Amino acid sequence: MERTVHTSEKGMRLERFLRIHFPRLPGAAQLLKQGRLTVDGRKARALDPLAPGQIVRIGEPAPPPRPAGEGAATGGEAPGPSPADRARLAAMIVHEDDDLLVLDKPAGLAVHAGTRTTDDLDRLLAGFVDAEGERPVLVHRLDKDTSGLLVAAKRRREAARLGAAFAGRDVEKTYLAVVEGVLDPPRGTIAVPLRKIETPRGGRMVAAPDDPAALTAVTDWRVVEIREGGASSLVALTPKTGRQHQLRAHMRECGHPILGDRLYGRAGSAPRLMLHALRLRLPATSGTDLRLETPWPAAFGPRTEGV
Repeated sequence: MERTVHTSEKGMRLERFLRIHFPRLPGAAQLLKQGRLTVDGRKARALDPLAPGQIVRIGEPAPPPRPAGEGAATGGEAPGPSPADRARLAAMIVHEDDDLLVLDKPAGLAVHAGTRTTDDLDRLLAGFVDAEGERPVLVHRLDKDTSGLLVAAKRRREAARLGAAFAGRDVEKTYLAVVEGVLDPPRGTIAVPLRKIETPRGGRMVAAPDDPAALTAVTDWRVVEIREGGASSLVALTPKTGRQHQLRAHMRECGHPILGDRLYGRAGSAPRLMLHALRLRLPATSGTDLRLETPWPAAFGPRTEGV
């Protein structure tokens, strides 16, 4: 099993990364002692800081020794994905080539496993191992309740390249959001640093303009349509940085939280979090950059011109 280090995890110690993503496995020290833990295919140390795009891999434990005289174990290759899993993944695919798998993730599907998660996209992708032993690896994240474009790399080298592109702000992203009220002016930029705090409901990002340790966070906004006589607005959001919950925290900070946001807004303001990753531009290794867009989500109403 493996995970790609996200941009928001830059500098995180390896031991903490393991506690977050693999809470049921032994600690870093034990895994290293067993020779099962590598970072980008090399041995590591528990206190090593991680960089975006690195791949943390945990090998399977060595099988117990067979009793003397016992023949070779029976059985064949590990089973592949079930027909149901194949159909489920196929329904999400908006683009596929030799290197990439780009998905339209539905709202409500977690990207990675968590303490309150029984189903996640990473688990689904883990079943699609190719003949060379590689599987699609997610190179960035979306919150569980955010829908839209999500990129997985089919090869480790491509995962490292795209992870670095996301970390280096070489990827252009456009989100749709429905927010409370009307932003004035109709377009602008919010550049407010964020820091993470722990609450009884989990981690949360808060504005910290005077904290030198806070993370730089910049978001452009543009009002697309005013709705319900000004009670809400459809906006296009373009993050210039990739902080956890950045768009949700920034919209709250400017007084226009995203509808349906139970953490940063008002519970019950919409049946779901009204945030959707609509468009992506990925840098190509050569030739023309890859530009992708999802179908217009039904939850956002009829297609609006000028997005």
